[in-house]
Amino acid sequence: MKLYIPFLFCGLSLSAQSGESPKNSHLSILSSIQDSVALETTIHKTFNPIWVDSLKILLPCSGVSVPKRTMRLPNAPRDYRSGIHRGIDFFANWGSPIMSVADGIVIRADHGYVEVPAEFRVNMLDASAKVGHTPSDIFNNVLLGQAIFLDHGFDLIPGFRTISIYAHLSHINENIKPGTKIKMGDVMGKTGNSGIRESTLGSRAGAHLHWEMILQKDEQEIYLGKDVSNPDLYEMLNRIFY
Repeated sequence: MKLYIPFLFCGLSLSAQSGESPKNSHLSILSSIQDSVALETTIHKTFNPIWVDSLKILLPCSGVSVPKRTMRLPNAPRDYRSGIHRGIDFFANWGSPIMSVADGIVIRADHGYVEVPAEFRVNMLDASAKVGHTPSDIFNNVLLGQAIFLDHGFDLIPGFRTISIYAHLSHINENIKPGTKIKMGDVMGKTGNSGIRESTLGSRAGAHLHWEMILQKDEQEIYLGKDVSNPDLYEMLNRIFY
């Protein structure tokens, strides 16, 4: 340290003597670069409504509009699994047709889904509580139930790879398989309650479609509407669905 400090002061003194502007100094440039990196990292940690200004997608359940209740929308707390709701719950009767919201390609279709035992589901929720959030393996493989994932590519929301998720299904059409090309409005399956408590107990109560849209870029996966509060969230969602 005794050798380093005089050298640093000497360097700063030489810069001042040479007439170099403090804004052009090595320290200033380095600080600017660090600020830019920090800003770029922050930009994609949450959702920006500007990204979907021109987005128009189809409602996944015919005759069922976007719910207004905060608990059915993204960002609602899900204390039973120590997590946050990332999607929209469309409450449609058991067996209602579900449709693709946009053109895409199937990347997951759980034709062989078997409901987990009630005790196993409870154990997984206990594990979530101990972890402090809902681990992805528990969420994707247990709590979503029978599900379909669609890849919408990079054009639906420019700058992002976009996927949509259709969960808690009771049936998936036979032709819906990984690699299948889907058009907006194609019927892919039927609503149900797989993955939720009632299903593990043998009941059909609580049937609904859990739907999500995920935006992927760099190391981030951001769900549609993340951190947007109601009623702004409802107004945004109501505008992009038709």
